[in-house]
Amino acid sequence: MSETIKKTRKTRKQGNTYITTLPKEVIQALSLHEGDKLEFVIRDGQVLLEKPLSIKSDNVPDEFYDDIDFFMNKHDQAFKNLVEK
Repeated sequence: MSETIKKTRKTRKQGNTYITTLPKEVIQALSLHEGDKLEFVIRDGQVLLEKPLSIKSDNVPDEFYDDIDFFMNKHDQAFKNLVEK
């Protein structure tokens, strides 16, 4: 059985941006480091936080990874529909 940890944080507004800090347990569970990307998956009224898989090579320009991210996000639902078939 997995352990459930529940933490509460207050959201504040700075300019047009809403900011909520992450508990250390979330940082540790996702092995997050400064500068890491964090994905928010919203489904059925719930939010899931995920650290995206990072595969990077020094020989590939950053623009390539940006293009792949754009393509994957744009067609995310189509990929999920394929998996469900």
